[in-house]
Amino acid sequence: MNKLQILFLLLLIHGNIFAGWVITEQSTDPYGNRFLQTVFIQDNLIRYETPSSIAIIDLNNNFITIVFSQYRVFWSGTISELKTSSLESYERQIEEIIAALHPSEREALASIYLKFKQQLMDTIVAQPTNKFVLVETDINDEILGYNATKYNIISDSTLVESVWYTEEIQPYSDIDIHNMNSFMQQLSPGSGRSKLTQTSEYYNLLKNGMLLKSVEYSPEGNTYEVVVTNIRDISIVPEFFLPPDNYHKAELSEILNLMPEIKDYDDLDR
Repeated sequence: MNKLQILFLLLLIHGNIFAGWVITEQSTDPYGNRFLQTVFIQDNLIRYETPSSIAIIDLNNNFITIVFSQYRVFWSGTISELKTSSLESYERQIEEIIAALHPSEREALASIYLKFKQQLMDTIVAQPTNKFVLVETDINDEILGYNATKYNIISDSTLVESVWYTEEIQPYSDIDIHNMNSFMQQLSPGSGRSKLTQTSEYYNLLKNGMLLKSVEYSPEGNTYEVVVTNIRDISIVPEFFLPPDNYHKAELSEILNLMPEIKDYDDLDR
């Protein structure tokens, strides 16, 4: 075996060990605002990166790591630990706000916060309350060079979302899809979208292919669009799914105390 063959073999082995994906998505809200998110996937590890935040999910150990670049610190733990630590910090701030409020406003804030607390600490994966039906259409588009078929998602006879789906690429094929969606559901149990992702149809779409575009429709007629603008397979070094070496671990309460305090308690009810 010559040197070129040895080099090729080493590259092949390296590529098989560290075979991952990088996906860039652009979201557009009803007001025309655009947001970018890049997702890195490999070996049951997922890193979500935006211009202002980094979150790393380890589905092997059910851990989440949040990196705060502006403070050069990070926090890591389970979802339950994340929620408990968040509440401890929120409660201290709420107590300070309540003390400065008029008595008539204190009861309203306490009621809103109790509802927020119950939703935040709910770790039960809710089953869909609505019947979602996935309907294949005869519309096909080419997105990033892949042939994508349009599907409509119907709930109670109402079109709630359209997705463009391809089976030509399968970046989530080696991810524990059910565990991933359970993890997301626990992070945001009150989300209507999270209930949709609990359907078997949605599991199968992610397991066997890729959603390259989605358009959600609100009852008011607004739309929320997500489009994949780049996707490629890539070898990702394992260290990329760890916080930077020069960042130090901190308690979540310490990090939240560095951030601006809650200014408007109406935000808790949104």
